[in-house]
Amino acid sequence: MSYTIFNWKILSDRKLFLFVLFFSIAIISNAQSLQHPTIWITEEEKEEILNKAATYDWAQELVDNVYKVVDGKVRIHEKYPDRILKKIPPLAEDDNIPELSVTTVHQHGKVTGLAANAGLLYYLSGKEEYAQLAADIIWHYGSELATRTPQTTSICGYPFYDARTSYGQIAIAYDFIQPWLKASKRVVVNHKCDKFEDYDDKVMQKAILNMTDNVLQQYGRPDHHGKSISNHPVLTAPGALFLILCVEDDKERDHLFNVFWEKGTSHQNSFKNTILPMFGAQGIWPESTSYSFMANVTMILNIIDRIKPEMNVYKDYKYILDGNFLFDNLRLPDGRFVSYGDTHRKNDGTEALYRYTLNLAERRNLTTYEQKAKVALRQKYNQQGGFSTNVEIATFGYYTSFTKLLWGIDVPKQIETTIDFQKPTVVIEHAGVVLQRNYVKKNNEEFGLCGVIGGAHYVHSHVTGISMELYGEGYVMAPQAGLPTSVAQRRIPLHEHYFRLYAGNNTVVVNGSSHGLDEGSWKGKANVWQNRTVNIAAEPSHLDDPISTNFSFATQHLEDEVNNAIQERTLSTIRTSPETAYYFDLFRSKSLDENKFHDYIYHNLGDKMTVMNDNEKKIPTSPTDKYDNDIGDQVHSPGWKFFENTNSSAPIDKAVTVRYDLLKDKKYMHQFLPSGVTREYTTALAPASRDINEEYLDKKTQVLVIRQQGEAWDRPFISVFEPSASKKSSIQSVTPLENGQSIVGVEVKSKVHGDTVTDFILCTDGSNFEYNNPSLGIYFKGRYGIVRVVEKNNGDKETTLYIGDGHSLSYGDRVVYANKERKGIKVFSLN
Repeated sequence: MSYTIFNWKILSDRKLFLFVLFFSIAIISNAQSLQHPTIWITEEEKEEILNKAATYDWAQELVDNVYKVVDGKVRIHEKYPDRILKKIPPLAEDDNIPELSVTTVHQHGKVTGLAANAGLLYYLSGKEEYAQLAADIIWHYGSELATRTPQTTSICGYPFYDARTSYGQIAIAYDFIQPWLKASKRVVVNHKCDKFEDYDDKVMQKAILNMTDNVLQQYGRPDHHGKSISNHPVLTAPGALFLILCVEDDKERDHLFNVFWEKGTSHQNSFKNTILPMFGAQGIWPESTSYSFMANVTMILNIIDRIKPEMNVYKDYKYILDGNFLFDNLRLPDGRFVSYGDTHRKNDGTEALYRYTLNLAERRNLTTYEQKAKVALRQKYNQQGGFSTNVEIATFGYYTSFTKLLWGIDVPKQIETTIDFQKPTVVIEHAGVVLQRNYVKKNNEEFGLCGVIGGAHYVHSHVTGISMELYGEGYVMAPQAGLPTSVAQRRIPLHEHYFRLYAGNNTVVVNGSSHGLDEGSWKGKANVWQNRTVNIAAEPSHLDDPISTNFSFATQHLEDEVNNAIQERTLSTIRTSPETAYYFDLFRSKSLDENKFHDYIYHNLGDKMTVMNDNEKKIPTSPTDKYDNDIGDQVHSPGWKFFENTNSSAPIDKAVTVRYDLLKDKKYMHQFLPSGVTREYTTALAPASRDINEEYLDKKTQVLVIRQQGEAWDRPFISVFEPSASKKSSIQSVTPLENGQSIVGVEVKSKVHGDTVTDFILCTDGSNFEYNNPSLGIYFKGRYGIVRVVEKNNGDKETTLYIGDGHSLSYGDRVVYANKERKGIKVFSLN
């Protein structure tokens, strides 16, 4: 290796130096079977990309914005070749730094991301100043990493971060500028010695191999195909694949690709035999909401299909393309996502999924997927105010400037077809979750309803039994626990001993001891393993059209082997007018051992909670310590020791109403609990909820805990919830419907725009259950049905008979019979 010493103070432009050097050294070129670039695009496609930018404003804006991000740095680098390099933090000595002790990942990610984007500009423009910046940066890393072993190769000190940040960006930069590096003898900066030195591709290749095996870790344990894994190898897969595609030795590259795709290792599992089998029939990654996007999978399938079309990888994984369109069905009326498990509502991977799907579908002439992706993208652009051409250099897995420009396809502004992402029922099988919604065309963010119930064990799950979340009036009124903002906060007692457990969610605790198991948990010492909740009934079914715009329901069933109990929860959305609607929540629960007591836990945002009797008088309470306990396991289940200011009522068998006041916007949640069962009502304050409207991020959450002695199956917990902008609910009363010693539903009487709306809601525990009430004139055979009687202020009457799951329903002399799908509806008018 030859060195040329320079003086930084007097060297203002190295172009003359490079000119002399380049023409004094013979041009060296070696033919390779793999031509660069190859990761995102090829040299043959450059003209197409340039034409795209010349034709479409959005493409040119992307190019312009990449220049804006890079050009200032290029100018600095031309004048002061060491300035950017000297600001790079030292590389970690090995990859053994604990995650929470890593301090340099963002700095390294930014500078390697700068190199990758500079490489893109070289590809587009052919201007050497961009290639030189990229080369000097990747040489800074490569020249040091080449001296190490795979085991000691590291940048920030934590392999899970390096593979998701710097490794991939270094590979992208190399891929773009490799033709320039190999076209002639190049010089690069050695800032440590204040020198230029010859670029040596053998050194860079050694560094690439070291980084590659630091991700693959062939020196570690083997993969076990078909086992359940976390998202880690999915998140690190792009870094591994990008590096593999930069290995120049054909035999070694093929070997490494085989490890990546077929064989796998314990650290970087086989993409084909371990990662892809994790996808179930629904085609989504089986984790919590925001972790399920996993756009890396579709991206990698697309890359492999580009470089190895003979493998036809897309043919076996079309169900994953189908799954890419499921997530938009999980949006709340305000556009955020519902929550289950560790998740952030605003994380949104749908655009990337559609873009990757569209690129693959167009290339492979998959016209159905191509059209669907275009429609989904156009709907998204319209919703967010257009296509974003913003370019930034972020740290983790940020490839937007490459995929938007190089893979982006123009989407017509006018597309005749649409996709309805607002179906009333959405089932997420792996999470044991079902969504219920009732949306309106006008002011849906204010008047629409959306809730979820369910629970299961999966990576990033919480142990909740059958938990519930409710939206109303622009707020996630009754939020699930979600995820804190930092990794460090995930490891403190507040998360591990409360939010991740029963008491941090809206659920029912059996005998004061509901908990999860440590054995089988996705995280050690977390005690979050539970059985999966199963959807046993719904109308409409998953993504089907409803038979009514006013009614829908879903029932989740849990065989709880951990707590030796059976639970069943029904959530229904019921609309009484375009501006008024309510949720019906019925929770059955019983222990298969002794039924000591059950606790129904409900969290609601608010500045104030008022618990009243049927005369609208406040129910007196007194301090209690009944929830200042745990079962003695390592996570302190069920987690309710975090409740503060606990005050409990005496036992009450009368109807109770609760109002939660959100004073800033004058919004309210009205909760109605029917009479008929003796219960104790405890009010408390819980830790501030996460991932909610900003107004309540720092405010304690209102909690109501209802304790019922004995079982709660024949005498289930029933709550009717009405979100409202009025301090006074449109609901006038909620009365239990009894069947002998059992309660099988409620009568809900509402006053809406002068009309009286009476709903007789029947919710039994089986499709063949028979309910006969001669005094009301109601006969029902089935699981879920509603008799609605509307007495209009002009004297007209209207009766609706709705069967969500059953056989027949009659009211007086009016009757409706279900179809073969056990559902039916009929409206009777009397003028």
